[in-house]
Amino acid sequence: MASIADAHVKKALADGIAFLLARQGPDGLWHDFETLAGEASDWPTGFIGAQLLDAGVRGAPIAAAADALMERQHRDGGWGYHRDVPSDADSTACVLMFLAAAGGESLAMERAGRCLRRHQDPRSGGVSTYADPEPIRRYMAVGRRVDVRGWCSHHLEVTATAGRAFAAAPRGRFRAEAGLAWRYVERRQATDGGWDSYWWVGRHYPTLQAVALGCALGDPEPATQAARWARSAQLPGGAWAGAGAGPSAFATALSLAVMLQGGGHVDELRRGLLELTGLQQDDGGWPAHALMRIPPPHVVEPDGLESWRADGLGTGVLVRDHHRLFTTAACISMLALSVGSAS
Repeated sequence: MASIADAHVKKALADGIAFLLARQGPDGLWHDFETLAGEASDWPTGFIGAQLLDAGVRGAPIAAAADALMERQHRDGGWGYHRDVPSDADSTACVLMFLAAAGGESLAMERAGRCLRRHQDPRSGGVSTYADPEPIRRYMAVGRRVDVRGWCSHHLEVTATAGRAFAAAPRGRFRAEAGLAWRYVERRQATDGGWDSYWWVGRHYPTLQAVALGCALGDPEPATQAARWARSAQLPGGAWAGAGAGPSAFATALSLAVMLQGGGHVDELRRGLLELTGLQQDDGGWPAHALMRIPPPHVVEPDGLESWRADGLGTGVLVRDHHRLFTTAACISMLALSVGSAS
């Protein structure tokens, strides 16, 4: 694998990092995904910060992001889409993973872990994006008759991300909760090796989150199956397609990470890595391919919803990371992983 860690890959990684650092706001946060609630900040900052740490970034940008997030922690210990949106499990998990990797303040992480635990079903291990329907109803200014059970259901990718955050918490404080989350996730792996999603178009993001959780807990066999699924979806040119589109940097980066953690497929990895670097734009970022979906809050099974509006506001919409930050963060994480595997 040493041949993939050449100067070309390292330059792509450095340029991607520079792109992200140049777009960190003066508040220490990264902002992306325009929705009816506004731009996300706390959630993407947790995700992007963690990918930058994986890529070896330290110092002032990381400290500024960590300080901003700890100052914005909600009274219940969690974080939301941004400061004004109620806490949700996915945002809280992303921030907790970032703070754990950055060496954040222990009390803030303890509070976050307890908040996350309140979103977990102690029997099944599944984690709901919103544990209590009332705060999100109040935020949306709707009454109790409005059905939000879809958003309050257990979600696979949220459970996997929460499991990773539980496992990353200091001193093994939430290790039991991590194991419970993995039990839920492992049982839902499809026969072809992939996992399905609630909030994302396509299976690449939930599959990577699931694989990362299993590997973190010392159970690599599902990752081997997932790598076979990823390999089966690779395009002849070496990239992976996004939903209803051609080669996608986001899908390619996530699929490569799945394959790298699953082992084997060296030739396919090299071809995919070449395609990923080829998709990078002149400013160091990658095209906006991270495609989040926001189902109507009552919808429990969004795959059955036939009508979606692209880049719209409200619900029943598909939303891209319009600043290209989420996609670029996924790409630099993959490049850093490939460089690390070759060293």
